[in-house]
Amino acid sequence: MYKDILAKGVKIKIIGDSVAAGAGSSMSFKTEEVIMEEDRKKFLKRIAPNSWWGLLEEYLKENYYACTIENKGCGGAYTYQIDKHIDELISIDDNLVFVLMGLNDRKLINGMEELKSNCEGIVDKLISKGKMVILLTPTPSVHSNEYYPNRLYHTDEVVEILRSIAKNKNILLVDNYKYVLEHLKKNQMVIDDINYGDNCMNDGLHPSDYVQKLMFQNLIETLEI
Repeated sequence: MYKDILAKGVKIKIIGDSVAAGAGSSMSFKTEEVIMEEDRKKFLKRIAPNSWWGLLEEYLKENYYACTIENKGCGGAYTYQIDKHIDELISIDDNLVFVLMGLNDRKLINGMEELKSNCEGIVDKLISKGKMVILLTPTPSVHSNEYYPNRLYHTDEVVEILRSIAKNKNILLVDNYKYVLEHLKKNQMVIDDINYGDNCMNDGLHPSDYVQKLMFQNLIETLEI
């Protein structure tokens, strides 16, 4: 299905948080371009050629898909901020929207309720605008990052909510969390073995180049392209 859709030269939009934007990968940097402003903070566009979406962009070019990708992932954004600014993030000519978010809501007292409500609202708005929507889960974090004091909730809770939304809304889910855990089990590794790399962010949360490649591989396998 998606192979045929992409062959038509669709416009792909990516929205979400820093993981959506490709933070963590090497050669990744913020530009001066402002995506949105909220709560006195400017969210800046990120360039990330070695990220999951950077690899996807190159793959589509190499395989002669006449698609364009625009990433409006906002590092540090909560889902309520993305929901509030959805009309700024989405263009009328976007055809396919990848949504990857939720980790920042772990810091909020009612974070998982916010995530569920806001993500459902975002998906509904996108569908009402005629967009095809694909939901992605984040990847696992190392234990030390997962249990920072400000993590009121954990990644597995975020993932379960996203899985539920994808099922209830009948939209495609790219389950990066499951894919990475299965890779670790198969190769008898732990996330600490692969979530760090040369010139990567190496904070234990944002995916290294190794994990970015797994995200990319999972995406093209799930889309069957």
